Amino acid sequence: MKIISEIELVNRFLKELLSTSEDSTKKLKETLHAQVEFKVLGKRAKGKDEVCEALKNGPNSQLMHQLIWHDAFQIKHQWQVEGHRKEGTFDRGLIISLKISDGSVILVQQQKTPPPSPATLPLVIPHELRGMIDNALVERHPILMAYCDLENQPVQTFRGSLQVFSDTQLAMWIRSADGAFIKAIQKNSKVSFVYRNEDTKATYSLQGKARVSNSENDRDIVYGRSAIAEQDHDFAKLGVVVLVDLEKIEGYSGLGPSGQMNQIKLIRQI
Repeated sequence: MKIISEIELVNRFLKELLSTSEDSTKKLKETLHAQVEFKVLGKRAKGKDEVCEALKNGPNSQLMHQLIWHDAFQIKHQWQVEGHRKEGTFDRGLIISLKISDGSVILVQQQKTPPPSPATLPLVIPHELRGMIDNALVERHPILMAYCDLENQPVQTFRGSLQVFSDTQLAMWIRSADGAFIKAIQKNSKVSFVYRNEDTKATYSLQGKARVSNSENDRDIVYGRSAIAEQDHDFAKLGVVVLVDLEKIEGYSGLGPSGQMNQIKLIRQI
């Protein structure tokens, strides 16, 4: 059997990994060690058959064919090869790390590179995100809010009455009109929110400034739009309305084969 160098082995591995020919899986197996392991976020495999299946039909199999691959290079005891996204696309890149033992690949690791930043657009709450926010409580995807208390200590909390109030504003019904939260935003109005749907992987962060509204019309609207469970906590309507003037929204609607989908970066126009 001909002995080949490690760089030749790495190049053969990559060639067969990206090949769509009928015998490419068989040839890929020939580059692998009997005890080969595969590691990627959310998946593990061991042995030639399992690893080949994970490489050819796994979470990054589609992405691999959309990238531009560069020459492999060695870092200490491992080899690394990088696939970069094509210009004009929003694909994530991919790094493949290989460890070699006894002339075969014994460890394969894959890691996506960060996605490109989306273009910055004027802040208007997207229609899809409006529905996520308004239905967060009933759909069991509560939104986490952060603010600073009077000692400037970050505080995290859930607000079940959170809702979209306008194209650039959120609103909440706060039952305690003179509670710690109201006092805190009077000192430091900056607040932030995180929405996460673990099923679709939709993830959004929102930042803005909070203030109390004394408008009776605002009170009627926000209380009336709050979930029944929230209204039942305050039949007497003793609470107050807090409006949040949003300044920034970032996030994406879910994860697909190429990574984050429908990324947005929205900034309030001054």
